[in-house]
Amino acid sequence: MIRVLAILSMLFLVGCQTGPQGTSGTFPRPGQGQYVRPDYLNPAPLPRIPPVDACRSQLYQGLVGQSEGAIFIPGLPGSKRVIKPAFDEGFGYSQEETFGDDPPLLEIRDYLPGQSLYAPSIRTPGSLLEAADYDLSRLTIEVDEQGYVQEIRCG
Repeated sequence: MIRVLAILSMLFLVGCQTGPQGTSGTFPRPGQGQYVRPDYLNPAPLPRIPPVDACRSQLYQGLVGQSEGAIFIPGLPGSKRVIKPAFDEGFGYSQEETFGDDPPLLEIRDYLPGQSLYAPSIRTPGSLLEAADYDLSRLTIEVDEQGYVQEIRCG
């Protein structure tokens, strides 16, 4: 009986020393025989709009270079402003009467959220800083003389 127990204990110890299916009891080297997850499957944070972009102007950068007539501006969400160069037809003033260069004329159209019609107003500021009432949640679209979008920004 003692011999049988001794033989069984030796067989048990030999069975513990070898791994499954006849492999030795050594452990694999790091990275050998183990699944390695590819880098493209690793989780990555989704790209977000920067928090300083209050009017979501980054979403509309694809409109740069488009004609103003091809954009349904009242359909864009939120308040909007379209700034376009204007011109004076020259009635009442001559170039000799003015001293220096005249300030640029700008046609500024403001849209309220959900407004489908607009009332343009022509202003004569010396610069855009004088015409600006800063509303960082308003989308500002600058258009050139031919009617193509040059810049889209907040403010």
